[in-house]
Amino acid sequence: MTTPSILSAIQKLRALLTKEEKLKWVGLVGFALGTSFLEVLTASAIIVFAQVLTQPEAGLKYLVMLGLKPNLPPVHIVLYAAITVGVIYLIKNLVAACEVFYQNFSIQKMNYDFKNKLLNRYAGVDYGFYLTRNFSLNVQIIRDDAELIFSSTMISLACILSETAILFCLVSLVVYINPPLAIAIFSFGAVIGAIVVKVLLPQFYRFGVKAQDATLYTSQNLLQFFSGLKEIVLLGKRDAFIRAYQYYSYKKTRIQALQSAINCMPRVVIEVLFVGGMVGVIGFLCIKHESPMQMIGILGGYVYAGFRLMPGLNRIIGQLNLFKAGIPSIERVYNEYHVVSAKDNYSDVPGFQFQNEICLKDVSFRYLNTENDALKHIDFKIKKGECIGIVGETGSGKSTLVDVILGLLKPYVGSILVDGKFPAHAYQWHQKIGYVPQSVYLTDDTIEANIAFGEQNIDLIRLNAAIDAAQLRNFINHAPQGAKTLVGERGVRLAGGERQRIAIARVLYRNPEVLIFDEATSALDNETEARLMETIYKVSQDRTVIMIAHRLTTLKNCDRIIMMEDGKVKDIIPYDLLNH
Repeated sequence: MTTPSILSAIQKLRALLTKEEKLKWVGLVGFALGTSFLEVLTASAIIVFAQVLTQPEAGLKYLVMLGLKPNLPPVHIVLYAAITVGVIYLIKNLVAACEVFYQNFSIQKMNYDFKNKLLNRYAGVDYGFYLTRNFSLNVQIIRDDAELIFSSTMISLACILSETAILFCLVSLVVYINPPLAIAIFSFGAVIGAIVVKVLLPQFYRFGVKAQDATLYTSQNLLQFFSGLKEIVLLGKRDAFIRAYQYYSYKKTRIQALQSAINCMPRVVIEVLFVGGMVGVIGFLCIKHESPMQMIGILGGYVYAGFRLMPGLNRIIGQLNLFKAGIPSIERVYNEYHVVSAKDNYSDVPGFQFQNEICLKDVSFRYLNTENDALKHIDFKIKKGECIGIVGETGSGKSTLVDVILGLLKPYVGSILVDGKFPAHAYQWHQKIGYVPQSVYLTDDTIEANIAFGEQNIDLIRLNAAIDAAQLRNFINHAPQGAKTLVGERGVRLAGGERQRIAIARVLYRNPEVLIFDEATSALDNETEARLMETIYKVSQDRTVIMIAHRLTTLKNCDRIIMMEDGKVKDIIPYDLLNH
């Protein structure tokens, strides 16, 4: 199995960044180079200090360069050399700390901005696109994949950049001090690099693909379990759903365990090789008949470089593995980002008005990934102020027709225009519509928050007017905390009639010009439906109303009835002629 290259993944990451974010990466590179220079300076200072400890006069020339007197006693030379090393080391670590803060804050800001940008793109995607997707996938892409590529892979990339620069500079210093020793280090590095590239990185990419799938199915099984808990318990299917979750959860934990274990192995190997390398260096210097005094300076630099490079090399290998494991997420987010931005699905039409009619002209619609038309050559007009009923068998196209009028679905043939010039797929048209579905979505919040729906600053005048109009006042007066009573997740603490009334109050809170009821009473018993229909007809005065209903008596106050059959308008007649 061939795996995508790290370079191609970096190019995709780069394509997701804005110009300002790319400039931040220039700052990250600058920090990496600055830290590398200071690492070399620190290693050089330690080499000099090691020599000064045995031969104080050897460090005198360096101290003179710093402006000190040339006739210092040896104890002062050692003191000043130690202070110099301490100052350099302090500056180096202060810069390194600044690099870490700049690196993490910059990348997390990119993370925050990108997820907001992706969510905004999702908000503008064609509604038909969502009907082809499992929403668990969308949640995973934003919550897991996008989070991973910034919080993990980009941090990994920044760490690799910084540590590689330091590695290169310190190895260059060893080359300068002792070329034969550098050849040995390069050989060692080449062997480690070959193992990482040929064995570890492809394996971690496969780990990433498996972990991505396991995470998706784990989340999907959890959502299904909690969403259908009532039916699962009653049907005695708890064990089946729990086993499904356990399978993918176990698979995910095994992958994570393997990743963590393999990531620890290079550190063990590097430490053993480093100690062996130090013994080898001493043997190499002894063979060259170097004196112990001459060996101290070289060994001091080797020990510092080794103890600095050892964890650095381990981090590079570990971060490369993490980056490779994150490439599946990079590819998914990159592809998703460009899929959902393929086109603008909703229009911004300043000056949008609805004064006369809604006109559907030769409208045909087909869902994505299907071959048959759900709507076929629909032609009719709805006058402003009319009450229109829509009837038909299941699958006849009633809800699809409403979604087209709402502007959520765009026909591939024909047009839906308001007053002959304004398109239905405009944001301004959505603002004029109040839509009450059969299955009401309620958040796990208060009654008033569900009516205001998304507004932080609730207009109490509009809220109370909507409550009264939807005939919710009596219910709220008897609720434990009035309008601040929690409804539970999906409104589980409320009866069906109350949920529908909250949905009606929600649309009335916006004071829309058009009300659309998509089988809003089909789940209610006859008595509750009758009371709710009184509310609906009361609030529908002076508004344009479109109503889908499964009971014909529900539509008795409609001006006209549109009869749907097999995606076509079979007939448009008054209610009085419906049963003739």
